[in-house]
Amino acid sequence: MSRFMSSLAFGAALFLAPVGAFTAAPALAAAPMSDAVVVYGGAHAEAAMAQALEPQIGTGQVHVEFDNRALEVRARGDGVQGLRVENIFYAPVSGRFAAELVVPGAAPAVRVPVSGRAWGVMQVPVLTRRVALGDTIGPDDITMTDVRADQTGADTASSEVQLIGMVPRRGIPLGQPVRLRDVQSPRVVDKGALVTISLTSSTIQLTAQGKALQDGGRGDVIRVVNTQSNRIIEATVAGPNHVSVAKPVTPALTQ
Repeated sequence: MSRFMSSLAFGAALFLAPVGAFTAAPALAAAPMSDAVVVYGGAHAEAAMAQALEPQIGTGQVHVEFDNRALEVRARGDGVQGLRVENIFYAPVSGRFAAELVVPGAAPAVRVPVSGRAWGVMQVPVLTRRVALGDTIGPDDITMTDVRADQTGADTASSEVQLIGMVPRRGIPLGQPVRLRDVQSPRVVDKGALVTISLTSSTIQLTAQGKALQDGGRGDVIRVVNTQSNRIIEATVAGPNHVSVAKPVTPALTQ
């Protein structure tokens, strides 16, 4: 009887209890969206754009300059996968480009239009002091510097080795790319000087006297007249007042 009365009292208490005295366990909430924000600054954007433009620019290291110097790309989401460049337009003559920077995996999607200029950059040797005609270019006269690739050509010196020990043919501007045709080996044969013409092979060795019709440095090909035959030949400067011929010209040497 007492157990029945206790159960009845507990049931009455549940019935008469105020609302809120007993609460149900909360349901599982949905996972919130990621609040993580990834920020790509100008350096990231320049690197992505430079890589995308490499096939079109071709020569040198690509330098990019955006019209918006404060460019910044923000993306939200756990699956962000870096910057990607799409819809590229590039005009080689002006160097102008337009494109879109896209962030794969961003939520919401990120697509930023950009524009600017891009060009190739090369390191070339330039003179740091004025070298007079006839003076020899030394290592201390040269420094390597970055120049736009479109300011160079096939005739542009690309290494210090190509200039050290050479002499200018004409005045060379300071700090500017050097054309190989503007330098030459130190002159060891003067125009009008008497020279020894030699032909040496595995089976024959001939020499004759000639007269230089051009100045020349070591390795230069100059015209020489045989003083015995008065025939004109082309010969390579081998040393001071010494030239050599590359193939037999026996009549020119002996007649």
